[in-house]
Amino acid sequence: KLVTRQLTIQYRMHQKIMEFPSEHFYAGTLVADPSVAGHTLADLPGVQTESLDTQPVLFVDTSGADWTEELDPNGESKLNPREALWILKQVDALLDAGIQPEQIAVIAPYSAQVRFLRDRCSNTSVEIDTVDGFQGREKEVVLISLVRSNTQGEVGFLGDTRRMNVAMTRAKRRLIVIGDGSTLGRNSFFKEWIQHTENQGFYKSIWEFNPWEQDP
Repeated sequence: KLVTRQLTIQYRMHQKIMEFPSEHFYAGTLVADPSVAGHTLADLPGVQTESLDTQPVLFVDTSGADWTEELDPNGESKLNPREALWILKQVDALLDAGIQPEQIAVIAPYSAQVRFLRDRCSNTSVEIDTVDGFQGREKEVVLISLVRSNTQGEVGFLGDTRRMNVAMTRAKRRLIVIGDGSTLGRNSFFKEWIQHTENQGFYKSIWEFNPWEQDP
């Protein structure tokens, strides 16, 4: 018996950004329209690519760096200052390379992390919001700070994979995700995500950067 699958054409994401969500949430049925399948940041007008990594996906694993999550002193929300400062450094590099602030979004699952990022971002036109606040939106480049880093392997509501699907499918040309693989990897969804990025050559350890520059 021939089994047919209804393919769904999407007009937003580079096909490599689409790949993992398609397999995980849509049984591999998403297809990137040719107009977006191979587009990268290098195709945007005025962008200087010499100092810019234009690969469509990057996962940066902070395992071993001791970038531990903190509880917001004013409530129950969580934040990760070192992750936030690393993200803001990447935002500045994107801006320096000619990416417009309106083309950049930063997403974090916790409101305390969003506040920390907003308070320190060098450009107020860069959109910084929670996953829920960014639903239905899209940007050329999206940076996601996953925040959770603890010895118990607790991921909290990051375990709501539908939320993560929303976050990971907002980027059009480049998706940058940072998180603690040793914490996240105890969750099956993130374990698969990390393996996917390793298989695709989209995985880097924070040790390939200089993690000590991010001391708050």
